[in-house]
Amino acid sequence: MAYDPAQKLVFIPAQFAAFPYFPDKNWKPSPVGFNVGIDQAAGAMPADAKVRAQARAATTGAIIAWDPVAQKERWRVSFPGPWNGGLLATGGGLLFQGNAKGTFAAYSIRDGKELWSFPAQTGVVAAPVTFMAGGEQYVAVLAGWGGVWPLATGILAEKSGPVRNVSRLLVFKIGGKASLPPAPALNELPLDPPALAGTPAQVAEGAQHFGRYCNVCHGDAAIGGGVVPDLRRSGFLADPKSWQMIVHDGALKDNGMIAWSPVLTPAQIETIRLYVIKRANEDKALAAQGG
Repeated sequence: MAYDPAQKLVFIPAQFAAFPYFPDKNWKPSPVGFNVGIDQAAGAMPADAKVRAQARAATTGAIIAWDPVAQKERWRVSFPGPWNGGLLATGGGLLFQGNAKGTFAAYSIRDGKELWSFPAQTGVVAAPVTFMAGGEQYVAVLAGWGGVWPLATGILAEKSGPVRNVSRLLVFKIGGKASLPPAPALNELPLDPPALAGTPAQVAEGAQHFGRYCNVCHGDAAIGGGVVPDLRRSGFLADPKSWQMIVHDGALKDNGMIAWSPVLTPAQIETIRLYVIKRANEDKALAAQGG
């Protein structure tokens, strides 16, 4: 948040989002994984176009200018989704913020009117800072898309639009002439999964393991948010042996994908693959129906 002593306003980067809490009656602690006692599979987003539309409609963000003395909102800037950046209020009456749409902007502290914006080409989560150097004032922000929102929230991860992580330090001054290179292409692998496989019991078990160990990075209901691979689109999904090499053995540990062999057996890891195949086929069918 930020505060302006002249206007006596607190500026809040508000996030309007829900999270389903279903207790896992069989929960036991694990040396690694999502140790919060929640049944992640029970709370996963269903492949239902109506439910997904309702969830998206209810998930937004805003800047709220709040009067802490009168206990009321003075003005608001609304955004399509949450996970917008921290705020910086300046003595010159400006409020700076980057957002999940990939824009860095300045607003009037008095009424929230947008006065200037810059296409950052990536989401901005951090709060900006301002400093003086050589007699000139600068505003700087660490731009980059990440954190739990694009990792764990599935279809809601791109509520503000598809965003990619392009990590940069952006620094601005009055009269600055620099420009960014062209934005990287937003390429997405096709959703072309193998045929459904496994028994319902195996798939249900895989949903539990995925919720406990995988979805905090690879997304609710196995829907990736663009920062790490979307497993529904993985080329390894059709290859059980390669899947084991990555998930069980840690073949990609140098890329951040650890080996899960300390807590998951090969049979359990196979159920995760079967669950992801099911999810990929559900979403492919939903897309074909226009959902």
